[in-house]
Amino acid sequence: MKVSIIVPVYNVEVHLRKSLDSLINQNFTDYEIILINDGSTDNSPVILEEYAKKYPEKILVYHEKNSGQAVARNLGLSKARGDYIMFVDSDDYIDKNTLKVTYDKAQETMADIVCFGIYLVYDNEIKTKEFHKLKIADDVRRYILTNDGPCNKLIKTELIKKNNLYFPKLRAYEDIAVVPAYGIFAKKIVWVDECFYYYLMRTGSTMKQTVYSDKLLEIFASMQNLVNIFIENGWFKQYYYELEFLLIHHLLHGAGLRFIKFDNYEDNLDKIIKMIKHTFPKWSKNIYYKKQTLKYRIICQLLFKKQIKLLAFLRKSR
Repeated sequence: MKVSIIVPVYNVEVHLRKSLDSLINQNFTDYEIILINDGSTDNSPVILEEYAKKYPEKILVYHEKNSGQAVARNLGLSKARGDYIMFVDSDDYIDKNTLKVTYDKAQETMADIVCFGIYLVYDNEIKTKEFHKLKIADDVRRYILTNDGPCNKLIKTELIKKNNLYFPKLRAYEDIAVVPAYGIFAKKIVWVDECFYYYLMRTGSTMKQTVYSDKLLEIFASMQNLVNIFIENGWFKQYYYELEFLLIHHLLHGAGLRFIKFDNYEDNLDKIIKMIKHTFPKWSKNIYYKKQTLKYRIICQLLFKKQIKLLAFLRKSR
């Protein structure tokens, strides 16, 4: 079998049919769709069984207790028979040519990873996401810096399984914890300059959290897991600056701005600062950080110095 599509499913009955229809109606034949019901309490399990009954030659369904996307994806990996893996979230959908174009590209170039663009879907408006065409000649560095999610790529199954690159059992940020590291194990990475993936921008996601949840704390374990992969495989020094920027971007800038929205931010901000200081003490000299906008750099500096009132004032006055 050529490709296995792995889809974790949790309480997405409103969007599920559109997602499944896009997977079924591919301009490609030799593939399977592995659907992991992650303990859904809505009508999602019924819909999954409906599609499995209608397309038994394509669809496999597994019903599990709610354990999170990481566990669901790992289960899908254990069941996958395809030479390549594609991850799709159950509220998203893909273009009908996705598998044909990416698989043909992988065969033509002998690539372990084929990356492609994403459409961001806001209600009825569709916007094109950046292709991350960074002016970096080194494909591995380009990949590490611009690919922290699993869903816009075709990945050789052996790359994940042989190198034990399974998702850590985190309730959030499990993708950032491992996906950038795929690049250091890939013999060849290529890009298709087209958008095939439609990513639904939902207000209830972790990135848009408006009510505090301790799932946000998983960012610390996620970043440490990523650092450990590079250290344990002897790639820390070679990709020091790329890894350093990922921590600046996801931990200091990203998580820092999320934490300060809540009353208990001080302890978490202290953890961020401590982790950055310990792992990357000269972070402000990072070559990729220096290329960011002035606004971005000021935000990072104010967060690192815990100048939250000044940061709030500047953000209100913009």
